[in-house]
Amino acid sequence: MDVKVNIAFRNLKWWRDSESRAEHVFDRMRLRGIGVDNIMEAVKKGAKKLRKDGSIMAEFRWFSVAYREFRVGNVRKIYPITVMEL
Repeated sequence: MDVKVNIAFRNLKWWRDSESRAEHVFDRMRLRGIGVDNIMEAVKKGAKKLRKDGSIMAEFRWFSVAYREFRVGNVRKIYPITVMEL
């Protein structure tokens, strides 16, 4: 299954995305030195927990990623919400 990470702003009708979320993710990634490849690795290999709001928390190495996941055909689309240090 192919994994695609989308950290850019995109207005989705069935999930309210916002410019502030995209800016927040960019800032947190830059401050912690985390790239899109690190997020993909965390999503693939990290320990996951389902949160009450339906988002997923993946913990991997020195950081954790909160994200939402949508499956479209044979593609897993990942929309990061925030990135945190452990």
